[in-house]
Amino acid sequence: MKTSSIFSITILAICVSFLGAIDGIVVRVLSSDLHPFLIVFYRSLFGLIIIIPIFLRDKSVFISSYQYLHIVRAFLKILALTSFFLAFKSASLSDVVSISFITPLLIILGSILFLNESPAKNHIIFSLIGFIGILVILKPGFDYIPPALYWALIGAILSACIQLILKKMSDKDKPDTLTVWNLLCTVPLAFIPALFFWTTPSFEMFILLTIQGLIGVLNMIFITKAMSMVDISYLAPFDFVRLPIISTLAFVFFDEIPSASTLLGALIIFFSSFLISNLASNNKK
Repeated sequence: MKTSSIFSITILAICVSFLGAIDGIVVRVLSSDLHPFLIVFYRSLFGLIIIIPIFLRDKSVFISSYQYLHIVRAFLKILALTSFFLAFKSASLSDVVSISFITPLLIILGSILFLNESPAKNHIIFSLIGFIGILVILKPGFDYIPPALYWALIGAILSACIQLILKKMSDKDKPDTLTVWNLLCTVPLAFIPALFFWTTPSFEMFILLTIQGLIGVLNMIFITKAMSMVDISYLAPFDFVRLPIISTLAFVFFDEIPSASTLLGALIIFFSSFLISNLASNNKK
């Protein structure tokens, strides 16, 4: 692959991490007044409104080879977002993001096991190292584990499943198609649980929800475009850029300071993901 292409893919991956960190801050603000199901629904609805011009410009976005998988992906997305939003509401933002780092690790393993991307003999050892990082963050048996962090763990596992499905779908569907179909399926599905917690947002909330919708659309476009250009194992480690960004923002807006165990655990998980990714890339070559 050309150097210019690698540079473009890297920029896309970093943008996804940056936008993801901003999203976490917005969720923390919104979750004090809105239930996570409502945030998921409004986020998807505003995202759909933002991409309506795509419908008018290019009707081919409706042509997909994976109609049923879009529904499955949308359902998993609702569960994953709700889990993360429940975690962001109560737990330290740095802790939640650190727990979510298990997603890149699971993505790398899943891409090796299910997508035939660069099998590596030592991936089990490095995976165990990554799970040790999770234990360092959670400190089971030594400290009280906030229930919100379990929601973060569930969200991370579901997110890995979604990304693996997305990678498979990107083989035949273009990024615009994946984005449009995902929102078309997510909005009606998310509306059902949102009804039970219905609250009309204030004007300020509408602004933040619109920003969230834009972030969601941009993230889907960026990640699907990147996945169509390179192996998922190359992209996964860039997710770790979110930690310094969200830690800085959490300190500025909420006076949160990440604990030493959080930083150490995140570093261990990054180390394991980096090693697995390098092994996969070397085997590919």
